[in-house]
Amino acid sequence: MTTLDVLSTLRGPVPALVSSIPAGRAALAAAAADYLAIPAEALESPWKWGEHESPDGIRYGIYRGTETVEAAAAEIERALAGAPARSPAAVRIAPTTVARWALQGRLAALDDALLDRVPREGEWTARRTLAHTIDGQRSYGWFSRWWVSQPAGPDRPARVTPEAEASSATELPGEDAEGLGTVAEIRERLDSVVDEWSLRFARFSDDTLAVQATWAGIPVDISFRLGRWGSHIAEHTIQLDKTLDWLGHRPTEVQRIVLELHNAWGRLESRIFPMPPAGTEAAIADILQRAGETLVSEARSARAAAEA
Repeated sequence: MTTLDVLSTLRGPVPALVSSIPAGRAALAAAAADYLAIPAEALESPWKWGEHESPDGIRYGIYRGTETVEAAAAEIERALAGAPARSPAAVRIAPTTVARWALQGRLAALDDALLDRVPREGEWTARRTLAHTIDGQRSYGWFSRWWVSQPAGPDRPARVTPEAEASSATELPGEDAEGLGTVAEIRERLDSVVDEWSLRFARFSDDTLAVQATWAGIPVDISFRLGRWGSHIAEHTIQLDKTLDWLGHRPTEVQRIVLELHNAWGRLESRIFPMPPAGTEAAIADILQRAGETLVSEARSARAAAEA
């Protein structure tokens, strides 16, 4: 990409995900909602997998979701064999979505009432942790763009300038705004910011990844900053786990299985996020459509069996 192309991608309209990814996510959300509606006392009730009685009842019906996603991931891996390599930036960014879905798996079952409860003196609420996580991701993208936009040579700044700090304070929503709303609204905001900056950087080459920058005042390159995205989400996912533990919240068995479903989706999506290899879009769309249909229908079936 030319310098002009780089700046256009970073400042213009947000590039779009290939349509099969949002469609797959919608199937994941629908299945998760059905699974989470199943009470613990129904797990050993009968469930039919097609024409066959499941030996483990409805419990296995929920595990089927993860198996469906993992089977689709295996299909995708085979479909990508021999395909052109993804850009260096796409490969560097891909782990971010693994971390994102690990967090989303926890949020899928989080009650709004837990967002503002103080876990213990001096510790952040769940809302503040999530607000910081989203604000951090947006700031990582914004300041990475600023570094890429700076001139090379003797005029290149050695650190973020006061002018850049002032501009970021004006252009970015800020931590308080990032944490507003319900769990569902916060989840949507998290997806939006991760997708936006991943897509903006997705096509960049090794040359762009090698651009010098800083992180917390320490000299690094853009590649380091992109790699920090997933690490930052994971860091605050662990913080959220600690917060919920202090609040006495213990995930149910169903919630734990649904978390594994989200983890499996994150691993699958990392093969095609933020963008799949060129020429593989149709094959991926077919795989995800079939997997999504199975995921939704079997989750609906498991819920119906629980409600029977």
